[in-house]
Amino acid sequence: MALRVFGLTGGIGSGKSAVAQRLRARGLPVVNADELARTAVLPGSAGLERVTDYFGKGVLTPEGGLDRAQLGKIVFSDPEARRMLDSIIHPIVRQLASERFRGIGERGEPLACYEVPLLYEGHLDRSYNPVLVVSAPLALREQRIALRDGLDPTQIAARIAAQMPLEEKVRRADYVIDNAGTVQELEESTDAFLAALCDALAVPLTRYPSLPLS
Repeated sequence: MALRVFGLTGGIGSGKSAVAQRLRARGLPVVNADELARTAVLPGSAGLERVTDYFGKGVLTPEGGLDRAQLGKIVFSDPEARRMLDSIIHPIVRQLASERFRGIGERGEPLACYEVPLLYEGHLDRSYNPVLVVSAPLALREQRIALRDGLDPTQIAARIAAQMPLEEKVRRADYVIDNAGTVQELEESTDAFLAALCDALAVPLTRYPSLPLS
């Protein structure tokens, strides 16, 4: 059976990483686009060199790595700077993702997940489908972002505004998980999604052993 890769996305703070964690725990391979983006700008990489050429050495830490907080201040206040950063990073991430999925397919896996915050924005739903969107109310997402990242309301609003509205992602989705409840409810919903997806794609659910809820 050829590898089938589905997309996992949502809005910032919606809880897609928690869904990915549950899928990994059940043995399903998950590739995370944010992790690939960090790989793309490791010290000594061509990606970091291009970022530094454009944004200057002020976006580097004293150790020579990328200062993500400083770069974030720039790109989330300047749409053109954000577009330039995307044009540098996204092609590298696409290549890294292709390599990861090639390896997963060579292992004989029938199914894998690509966790991508900007899946629809990058038109990746054409390549990675079906698409699962994780949704949550705006106020709850803002609360989660503040607790997780320590950002102020203006910074949170800028990051949310930089993404496609979550309502539009939900409208386009093939599957939706509502993450407005407890961790246990999210795990139950993720398990139900996995069962439905395996059934739709004729993948044996027994490949992904069930787990107790948190």
